[in-house]
Amino acid sequence: MRPGRLLLVAGVALAVFVADRITKTWVVENIPVGTARPIAGDYIRIVHAQNTGAAFGLLPERTTLLSILSVVAVLAIVYYYRQIASSSWIVSATLGMQLGGASGNLLDRVTQGYVVDFVDVGVGDIRFWAFNVADSSIVVGIVLVTAALWFEERRASATKPA
Repeated sequence: MRPGRLLLVAGVALAVFVADRITKTWVVENIPVGTARPIAGDYIRIVHAQNTGAAFGLLPERTTLLSILSVVAVLAIVYYYRQIASSSWIVSATLGMQLGGASGNLLDRVTQGYVVDFVDVGVGDIRFWAFNVADSSIVVGIVLVTAALWFEERRASATKPA
């Protein structure tokens, strides 16, 4: 495990965690629960939602289960990092994104019993589930690490002799 890669994972995780905390704190202090403020008309709004479930409102009122799963996810990310992150700075950064996001939502669940969500996207009554910086970081991290590993595998198989 190279120190530079560990520093990258930790730095990205810390940046995501801090951005998540700052944005959630601002929402809690400035927007009453259930209230929405338009950002781009009705398409993008900032809302103050308290999500007791998982991403996209799945498993509502399962805070203990989700807290345990979050701890397992953080440990899996740390373990997974040791296995593959040293091969690519992109993989290291995406693991940091996932670690920071999982840690941000875990802190909410443990300290409040719910996660503060605030980005609301949609048109009229057709809305996507509210989400936050941590959720976005986890999803983008998963997409990017999947793409990076896929490209890495394709490159390695293209260079192998037949």
